[in-house]
Amino acid sequence: MHWINWAIVIGWLSYVAIDGLRRARGTKHIEGYFLASRSLPWWAVGLSVMATQLSAVTMIGTTGQGAVDGMRFVQFYFGLPLAMVILGVTIVPFLHGAKVFTAYEYLERRFDAKTRSLAAFLFLLSRGLSCHTLTCTGSTGPSSSAGCPTSPSTGCVAHGAQSI
Repeated sequence: MHWINWAIVIGWLSYVAIDGLRRARGTKHIEGYFLASRSLPWWAVGLSVMATQLSAVTMIGTTGQGAVDGMRFVQFYFGLPLAMVILGVTIVPFLHGAKVFTAYEYLERRFDAKTRSLAAFLFLLSRGLSCHTLTCTGSTGPSSSAGCPTSPSTGCVAHGAQSI
């Protein structure tokens, strides 16, 4: 990389570290750190949850899917925001009122630690598979431009090993 690129990266990382330390100075309890001292309204938390569902792969993938399969799949993407709003209006205020940090903590309170562990394991498994898909998607461009094969046994595994 050119020296200006390194300067930008170092400057950005320095800013993030300094800003994080500055903002953490007033936080005395873990609830303040993880939940913003419960000062955010439920609708802001719901919008945040919705925003995390949108990624660059979604934006790129939907156009490619539309080009290949037609526009049938769009009904799913029109229904998704509605489902997120319904969940945000029902689940987020409920968990906020239950005074829990995560849905898994609520599962442990309501049932037991085994239920919490099972739900957490299934979530981590699904996130791992999702990350694998994103890793393979990211490796497709560089692999094809370099003339390397992109089968799961080569391109995706090599790119995934690099990410770890």
